[in-house]
Amino acid sequence: MSSFQLSPEVVSAAAAVGAFGLLIKYVRRDSRLTPPGPRPLPIVGNLLSMPAQEQWLVYEEWSRRYGSDVVHMNVLGTDILVVNSAQAASALFGHKSAIYSDRPRMPMLGELYYTRYSELLAQSDIISPSSIGLGWHFGFMPHGEDWRLHRKIFAQEFTSAAVEGYEDQELKWTKIFLQNLIATPQNFTQHIQHMASGLALETSFGLQVQPSGQPDPFIGAAKQAVEALTETGLFGTYLVDFLPILKYVPAWFPFATFKRQASKWRISSDIAAHVPFDVLKKTMAIEDYVPSIGSKILLGDETGNETAVRQATAAMFANGSAAAVSTLTTFILAMRLYPDVQAKARKEIDQVVSGRLPNFSDEASLPYVTAIVRELGRWNPVAPLAFPHKLSADDTYNGYHLKAGSVVFPNAWAILHDPVVYPEPHIFKPERFLTADGKLNPAVKDPEAVWGFGRRICPGRKMATSSLFITIASVLATFEISPAVDENGRTIEPSGEYGSGMLRYPKPFECSIKPRGPEAAALVSED
Repeated sequence: MSSFQLSPEVVSAAAAVGAFGLLIKYVRRDSRLTPPGPRPLPIVGNLLSMPAQEQWLVYEEWSRRYGSDVVHMNVLGTDILVVNSAQAASALFGHKSAIYSDRPRMPMLGELYYTRYSELLAQSDIISPSSIGLGWHFGFMPHGEDWRLHRKIFAQEFTSAAVEGYEDQELKWTKIFLQNLIATPQNFTQHIQHMASGLALETSFGLQVQPSGQPDPFIGAAKQAVEALTETGLFGTYLVDFLPILKYVPAWFPFATFKRQASKWRISSDIAAHVPFDVLKKTMAIEDYVPSIGSKILLGDETGNETAVRQATAAMFANGSAAAVSTLTTFILAMRLYPDVQAKARKEIDQVVSGRLPNFSDEASLPYVTAIVRELGRWNPVAPLAFPHKLSADDTYNGYHLKAGSVVFPNAWAILHDPVVYPEPHIFKPERFLTADGKLNPAVKDPEAVWGFGRRICPGRKMATSSLFITIASVLATFEISPAVDENGRTIEPSGEYGSGMLRYPKPFECSIKPRGPEAAALVSED
């Protein structure tokens, strides 16, 4: 089947009509008082002042410059609001969640490409440029019946009781991770990805990945899908988000780089959305499967909506690997940069755990480790500019008019680096969450902004936190993370820099990871 393409003449005419529409919109623009922000230009608005990198830092600075915790921009007729404080986030996403729970239309992420993996393998063409690419992902679905069904699936599988049922698998994959660190510690980022994807695949579908370092189609697909989310999930990164008609421009046009970029992700995102689920169904058909979230839902599904089950479990798989990889890599970096924190954590663990690896029953006795988990998300959040929301009805805030249809960004970075709430916010300091006697301090705000806002808060956060705790406690109990040295014996200093995008990862760095001693190595190595 050939892909549908509009002629250059039609595209040009449509663009002209769109430009005229923008002009009319500019002339008839709303005169009510909007939140402050950079001065817009005629027609294009704030297009030229939109930051291309580390947007959360720019928006944080704009919030200070304009003296408002909500900042307004307009780009090509699209109103954009950035929420830069916990107070504003609570007032809007919390108290008015009913009108702040939608998602904006994002053609680059959800509409440019779609095809079944089997058709791709048969070398067929793209079905249609107006179909979905990553639109199956629960996090980006518009607020509606499909979203509510997916949300219900997530909610019932990630209750506190359900999360406890995954503890054996979490312990299993933590042990595998520790053993991989013993074997090839220099490949710690690869081992983190292996553990995160392996755990997510097993709990979601009951399937297993290849040993760390060996090619694995599931891990490869998950990494590519997450890469696509990282690059395309930040609304406005691509002009097509503001002008959806551009999705019909032929890929060979000089300015259609975005279509060529999307083409490299479409196969992997489709594999992640279909292949694990199809394999699960085949194993269930011959009654030779490992129980999982997917099999549980299929066996008890009363809706008959197999598409919803497939999409929800695919999102669980993708989400499970994305957040864990970023946070655990940040953990290794933090331990390398803050050896005093590492020493304090080991001292606490040694007082509680002896002759064995940590387990979940130790959590209440390890408040400093819990504080490390909280501080990791606060210090360098995975999604510093959280998933965009869409305002579905006119609203007001602090006397300002907030227009229906606005794209609303929660600036998690600004909220988590508020110096009033978290003094010295750029320093990694788990002690900020503890009382003087070392207990968790309920007076210090939990950095829940890490997990999203309102009805769109991450439903898998309990399991994610649980997995992070046991992995971090186990690494600290058995390994010492210290500076790497070059061939001349000089210390190699990490840059501490991060990549930019919707999801944030530390740039590659080196460190030394060694067992704390023979006893620790023996604990890790034993079956």
